[in-house]
Amino acid sequence: MNNETTGKYETGADFFNSVSASHGTEEALVLCGRYLETQIKLEQPDDEKQFCRELFAAMYEKAAERTDPAKLVYPYDFQKADDRIETSYFHDSHKTNAACASAIDKAVTDSCYKTNFYNLELAAMKVVHDFGFNRVNLVLAHNLQKGQHDGRYSQANKSWANDFTLPDRAYSESHLRSHPIMIEDFTKYTRKMYEDLGAERFALPGRPENGEVVQGYEIVRAISFDDERGFAIGMNPNGAAEFVSWQFTEENGKRDYYWGSYTDDLQSVADNYAARVLVHMSDRDVKEVYNHLASAEMSKEQNYNMIDGVLNNEGPAKADLTDGQTHAEILELAPETLPDTDAPAEKPSVLEQLREAREAPKPPTKNKAVREHIGPELEL
Repeated sequence: MNNETTGKYETGADFFNSVSASHGTEEALVLCGRYLETQIKLEQPDDEKQFCRELFAAMYEKAAERTDPAKLVYPYDFQKADDRIETSYFHDSHKTNAACASAIDKAVTDSCYKTNFYNLELAAMKVVHDFGFNRVNLVLAHNLQKGQHDGRYSQANKSWANDFTLPDRAYSESHLRSHPIMIEDFTKYTRKMYEDLGAERFALPGRPENGEVVQGYEIVRAISFDDERGFAIGMNPNGAAEFVSWQFTEENGKRDYYWGSYTDDLQSVADNYAARVLVHMSDRDVKEVYNHLASAEMSKEQNYNMIDGVLNNEGPAKADLTDGQTHAEILELAPETLPDTDAPAEKPSVLEQLREAREAPKPPTKNKAVREHIGPELEL
């Protein structure tokens, strides 16, 4: 593969789809990752830069369809990991954080295609492809927090970094040695890619859900495995605790939820859920499974009350009892048959109640970025 690739395929997505068709998705991710790595060291015109952006977007969307335990970040500090008897996961994540910092430094160095000229955008793509957005963001945030008094970092990047609450000691070996100006621009590119791709959808394992209510909590995100186990996040703005993280068993499409961990803090429930998924995937030979049809409906269905296996079908048509009269004629002849506009409105659906609760003013959480981790259904 070389720069002639951009002439052979109309877009980077076409290139990835072609390689996937001929080599399979997993091999395509490896091959296209190598292609991006070769481009880092080359001077690129604008059309080739755009080609690489499209390629990276296609790769990321495909890779994010399945949870990769190697890219999950253990969320707790050492003391809490010790309390949970999970210190091995803390140490593994600590080592990977340090490896991610080294990879950022190497990618920055490799991206210098001639004196004082760098392909930092491509460098960011390469590292995110290898380590995932979550870990890259946290490593960058750690270094920016340590450099709060360094005028070479922009206030925008510093403010972004301060939104993260980082576990104690988890990033103690994740020091970047690249020049601050390089880190500043690398961070800008990483943040822009994250926003352009809507990568908050994948910040936690699993997928957004809505509709199922358990003990007053609507399930808003869940992940299932082929051992008939899974984990879920529930939300109830009116509950004694607003959030819950559950484990569940699943049989014949029905879930039995148990071992709930309740909290009013969004970061706490996200951390608990992520840690449970990481431990489960690391300790067992399991594969993530999901209902492909339900996922398609969730993304395309125009009326969410009809998640039933048929895309964009409508509910039963209501009978026309007007005998053809217009609204004005009914208003004149039989006004009592029209809805009473002063009567109390029909009770909103659970989803609408969640939207109202989410829009109500609330004190900010310690980590605003965690609000993006749950999924689009919580950003109401």
